[in-house]
Amino acid sequence: MSQSSTVRARLGVVVPSVNTVVEPWFGRACPEGVSVHASRMLLDNALSPESIVRMDREEGMHAVRQLASCRPQAVAYCCTASSIVQGLEYDRHLQDEVAAGCGVPATTATQAILAALRVLGAGSIVATSPYAKEIDDAEHAFFESAGVRVVSSGCLGIRDAFELASPTREQILQLVRGAWKPGADAVLITCLNLWSHVVVDELEAELGVPVVTSTQATLWRLLRIAGIHDPVPGYGRLLARH
Repeated sequence: MSQSSTVRARLGVVVPSVNTVVEPWFGRACPEGVSVHASRMLLDNALSPESIVRMDREEGMHAVRQLASCRPQAVAYCCTASSIVQGLEYDRHLQDEVAAGCGVPATTATQAILAALRVLGAGSIVATSPYAKEIDDAEHAFFESAGVRVVSSGCLGIRDAFELASPTREQILQLVRGAWKPGADAVLITCLNLWSHVVVDELEAELGVPVVTSTQATLWRLLRIAGIHDPVPGYGRLLARH
């Protein structure tokens, strides 16, 4: 059988230049016959709302157009913070703009998270992130504006965009455990440059609620809009059951 005949889908991901998580993990986690192809947007190491907006405005659609040339079946804009700091209406517009730019279905990270929360029936969350407080505060406002109640939260205060990928499994577990409040419908761990998906199974077993992460939700939504419905075990009930 030729290589071309085994291809089920090509997935496109647009990532900030500092991201070291999306490409290796998406590539490993995808079902057989599904490949991942990336384009990158230059982002300053000094993470701030201003640097994120500058990345979007100067780099975003150029990266989308480059990605379109490999003819993916679906595309994800893989920066949670860019939507968080610019608001829900911008996020919806961005998703439409990416889809139009590539001519295929698209999702942003935050639209993937919102879709995941709806599928899981979660109207209230414990929100956690590696971000500094100003971006973390914007995150709470974003999800509240989308009708998701934030009952408690925690953040790591990281301001170097490259270092968002540095927290260990234990540090991520401690972050969530410290923020956890019984009664929430789900836990959310944001940022696509964080190895958050590796703690999902453990936290779901421990807390008894679904755990949604930027990485896991974006991959889930990207696969589904590309027409790939295989269960992906090992990263929580979202990818394994929905």
